[in-house]
Amino acid sequence: MVLLVGTVLVGALLIDTSVLEQTLQQSVGLSDYLTLAWITSSLATVGGAIGSGLENEETVRAAAYGYHPQPDGWQDEKAGRVHSGS
Repeated sequence: MVLLVGTVLVGALLIDTSVLEQTLQQSVGLSDYLTLAWITSSLATVGGAIGSGLENEETVRAAAYGYHPQPDGWQDEKAGRVHSGS
């Protein structure tokens, strides 16, 4: 529900009503922003579920807890090489 409300608010702030009216070829109201937010939230939820299901636990932990910035660049943990940030 929080995702839906946030998406409605962001959509209302970022999507100009005239552009949405031109795209939909009708006058736009709150229901159109709710529909857009519902579709976006649903796709984000399904995409997140699919994405998390495809990764193993070790990969997720490494992504969540394995990043330690180095002042001179980042280090490839497996190869032991240091890369400069560019």
